[in-house]
Amino acid sequence: MKTALQILNDYWGHASFRPLQEEIITSVVNGQDTVALLPTGGGKSLCFQIPALIQPGICIVISPLVALMGDQVQQLKDRGIKALSIAGGITFDELSVLLDNAKYGNYKFLYLSPERLQQEMVQNAIRQMNVNLIAVDEAHCISQWGNDFRPAYKEITLLGELHPYVPTIALTATATPAVLQDTIKSLKLELPAVFKASFVRDNLAYQVYYEEDKLYRIQQLLKANAQSAIIYVRSRKATVETSNQLNTMGISSTFYHGGLAPSEKKKRLEAWKRGTVSTMVATNAFGMGIDHAHVRYVIHTQLPESMESYFQEAGRAGRDGAPARAVLLLQEYDKILVKKQFVESLPTPTQLKELYRTLSNYFQIPYGEGAFTSHSFSFTEFCQTYQLNTLLAYNGLQSLDRLGIVQLSQEFGRKSLVQFIVPSTALLRYFEKNMIASVIGKTMLRIYGGIFETPSKINLELIATKTGQSVATIIETLQAMERDGLLEMELKITDATLTFMVPREDDKTINVVAKQVLALNQTKADQVAAVLKYAMNENVCRMVQLVSYFGENNTSPCGICSVCATVEAIPNKKEISLLSEQILALLEESALTSREISERLTFAEPKVIHVLRMLMDRERIQLNFKNQYQRI
Repeated sequence: MKTALQILNDYWGHASFRPLQEEIITSVVNGQDTVALLPTGGGKSLCFQIPALIQPGICIVISPLVALMGDQVQQLKDRGIKALSIAGGITFDELSVLLDNAKYGNYKFLYLSPERLQQEMVQNAIRQMNVNLIAVDEAHCISQWGNDFRPAYKEITLLGELHPYVPTIALTATATPAVLQDTIKSLKLELPAVFKASFVRDNLAYQVYYEEDKLYRIQQLLKANAQSAIIYVRSRKATVETSNQLNTMGISSTFYHGGLAPSEKKKRLEAWKRGTVSTMVATNAFGMGIDHAHVRYVIHTQLPESMESYFQEAGRAGRDGAPARAVLLLQEYDKILVKKQFVESLPTPTQLKELYRTLSNYFQIPYGEGAFTSHSFSFTEFCQTYQLNTLLAYNGLQSLDRLGIVQLSQEFGRKSLVQFIVPSTALLRYFEKNMIASVIGKTMLRIYGGIFETPSKINLELIATKTGQSVATIIETLQAMERDGLLEMELKITDATLTFMVPREDDKTINVVAKQVLALNQTKADQVAAVLKYAMNENVCRMVQLVSYFGENNTSPCGICSVCATVEAIPNKKEISLLSEQILALLEESALTSREISERLTFAEPKVIHVLRMLMDRERIQLNFKNQYQRI
């Protein structure tokens, strides 16, 4: 039997473990229930993957993140390790085949969502498997006090009943002391070994800056830095706009969001990891499971929804141990916006009932049916059809997903149907006159045998790979062939797949979880309040604030965050008097931004900002609608 270190070296090419990994692995191999609380980049996955490889049998992995499950399975396959995942949108027969593979195919890992575990067919199959370990990823989701609580996680304890002598490992990157205790209790772990790494990151400078012109600040931070950076923005549109603006400024950049095709995501990710482009502008969907340790900057252009989210996202900087910066840029309006976006737009149980009914009608789900059926879903089209408030509808869908009523897979896809409606001889004559149509059409004929007899689902990405043509060219060619009367086509471009996880019962479906809806809404309000408290507290070290939120007290000030560094940047009385005079004199002539004021004065920018805020507090100046300072 190979040792843990041998497996680490053979499959991952590492000669040594990261802190706590070896102790956690030893605990699991010894059959002990184990809890691993490791920050982002701490190597949580290896803590269950290596014990599973050491011992005969299969490891059942429960994860709430469909996309991350797929990434981890692919990474294991790339290393020659047999792994599979069961996601939504598969038929009964396909599910049966996958479960048989897991039982008899010598697989080492089976990844499941907690909702999938509730199927009797899945439970019966797991009962027959030689399970060597139960791994619960993002374990804090089982706690109603945790970030991203999912009621379906409560059913995970069923695995312990199916295999009572198999150890469980619970893993999370972000859990407060209360959430950690509730997680252990909810998973019914008796006297588990708990391993908790420090949240302190000595190499990471947490910085918060009030900035009217955020793009200017980003330019100042990155213009002399050709190394890797991530910029988090709120929307898909903002990723494109910000990336284009940075490229115009001479900062090499690309963008990434859930609406890109998988091949495009992969291409952009590889370009960023190779350093072909230095900066990735992304929504917060970017980063989970991505192995790139050399990020020097993580910049947030908006307030995050929780301290847990911020700690994970900011923690993607400096995972190699070298100096790095996590920068949060905000304006006064951001404080209002974060409440509007994450608190005031949360759906009530009544609103959630209406949304669920609307969804069911939209997809024509009969009463009492629909469980585990999947549908291509365009969120924009859905909202336009029923004239819904998009923010309220989006938060409602997130709540339904979290509550286990639907599962939303936000991946770009094309579900298209094509049928040739002319004889093959007529089609071949057409191909003789059109080379591109010939290449694409003949490839489709080889892949889809019944395409003359019945509408066939086609995979545009697969056709693109086989022909060497772009997806856009294939769509354009098929549309031309449709106009010429050669085929009938139903082209669907969708930004998500929505799977109904329970039968339709309208109000009854939501009544069961109404109390949890209210609890989730209160938890989200508390989380936003904690974020605002962090953003506005300019007296306590940023690192101290962050780690104390996660229950790590008695931490010394870091000396490198924006609070610690600002101590030396506070102007003395003489400087305050002189700066006040000069600022007021400038504003006598015209309204100016803080950047314009700083550029016209000889004082350091932090001292200028300090006096500007002081003059605001004393009501000597105010901000206008252009974010310019003007005299009162």
